[in-house]
Amino acid sequence: MDDSSRQWPEKEQAQIRACLQRVLAHGLFAHSSRQQALLQFVVEEALAGRAHLLKGYTLGVEVFGRGSNFDPVTDSIVRVEVARLRSKLVEYYAGEGGSEAVVFELPKGGYAPLIHTGRAGGTQTLRDNRPSLAVLPFVNISDDSAQGYFADGLTDDLITDISKLSGLFVISRQSSFVYKGSGKRAEEIAAELGVRHLLTGSVRKADDRVRISAQLVDAKSGCDLWAERYDRDANDIFAVQDDVAKRIVDALEVKLSGFERERLGYGGTKIMEAHDVLLRGLSEYWHFSREGCLHAQSSFRHSLEIDPDYAVAHAWLARSYVMQYSMGWNTRDAETLDPALMHAQRAVELDDFLPLAHAMMGWVQLWRRKPEIAVAEGRRGCALNPNDADAHLFLSYTLSADGQGEEALRHIEQGLQLNPHPSSPYLLALGQAYIALQDYEAAFDAFRQGIAINPAFVANHAYLAVYYALLGRMDEAMAAAAETRRIYPGALPRPIFTDTAMYKRFLQGYTQVGFDKDVMLGRDLG
Repeated sequence: MDDSSRQWPEKEQAQIRACLQRVLAHGLFAHSSRQQALLQFVVEEALAGRAHLLKGYTLGVEVFGRGSNFDPVTDSIVRVEVARLRSKLVEYYAGEGGSEAVVFELPKGGYAPLIHTGRAGGTQTLRDNRPSLAVLPFVNISDDSAQGYFADGLTDDLITDISKLSGLFVISRQSSFVYKGSGKRAEEIAAELGVRHLLTGSVRKADDRVRISAQLVDAKSGCDLWAERYDRDANDIFAVQDDVAKRIVDALEVKLSGFERERLGYGGTKIMEAHDVLLRGLSEYWHFSREGCLHAQSSFRHSLEIDPDYAVAHAWLARSYVMQYSMGWNTRDAETLDPALMHAQRAVELDDFLPLAHAMMGWVQLWRRKPEIAVAEGRRGCALNPNDADAHLFLSYTLSADGQGEEALRHIEQGLQLNPHPSSPYLLALGQAYIALQDYEAAFDAFRQGIAINPAFVANHAYLAVYYALLGRMDEAMAAAAETRRIYPGALPRPIFTDTAMYKRFLQGYTQVGFDKDVMLGRDLG
């Protein structure tokens, strides 16, 4: 039934609430307290038989904290958030929620939800039949623990290879590596990540020989869909990766385009030593520290000395240079942005179909204040690899900086779905998208979530201070500014705006809280 005044039996209410909690915990909703509060409220009102009483004014006051003088005609918050929630529910049930026995729907033209229950097999008719997968970190079982970088690198490569396939939904590297060394059951991990399948395995490397075991697991049934053990020469590692990727495609019946079939497993270098050095650099880069970045750069350069035409190494070297610049570790263009541009361009020249190359070109061009080029390159990177959470992150930053908040929000939400265990920069990007939309309360919520994830990531504190000040909430602004200075008294990560109005507004709030622009952000703020 979908009668908006229906009285629901207690047993059915328990089933509905259990489903509701699964929906709210999904990556589509987990990082949006507004969407969670809205869905929770309308469902509870429906269970209480009051759905027919839901009006825009009620939602504005009860859910979004508007005052008694709230006018839903002039303040669009309810219309905007209900439309977003409606779209997210459709996306959820078209993907991982397709097997749910309870379906929540928000029909257009009203605020009363429809709650469909008793649907055996759920809403399979809504699914797009795209298999979902997470590649968990392969376990290093070598006698030498230092070979851990090799096992991690194999995991990285497999994620990169299969994430390029449009017929798969693939969880990001960051969220997969949350489970490194975890003793959790496959079913539990899959539920937390919102996927059906897991790829697990182990690596033993000794001298020039490797033994790799891999298993593709259906987490719902607990059955292995495919398993294989490879005993190979280390120089054959690319062939092993190609075979694993192809076995996954076959086991999950993934439909490939001709281009995807041709590119599947394409690594970009035939020189194992160049790849091995790149993997060592990545193991340093993922520390996200100044020292780790420098060590990574050294390895990436060494990789290019071995194979100057290794496009992936050029792209990673570009990324490391921009990281130095954006984090304020080295703000000299000649030592960061200039070489970053050179290596990004070279990566694109060598492999125009490499998603990372275009994503990095867009990231470099943002900091060089070339918004049109930056957005175009970022979009191409996402199109080439729709499963690349970081590509969506970089594009969202770029769009927000240019004042294109709606598209920025769409990309960061997609990034968060692919990366359900995000780092603080993802919440910073979410907040910046809301800033571009002038939805400051939602932005504050995102910044606070970012702080909860990592209090030491200072940019979320700084943005809170600036925008609290702009809204006249000076007590909160000064508290956030004090925390910003306490955490990082030196030159902080740089904000970037290519939209003039947003730039001027930020500068206004920035000066209101008394930040020293010369120490804090350098010449970017004039």
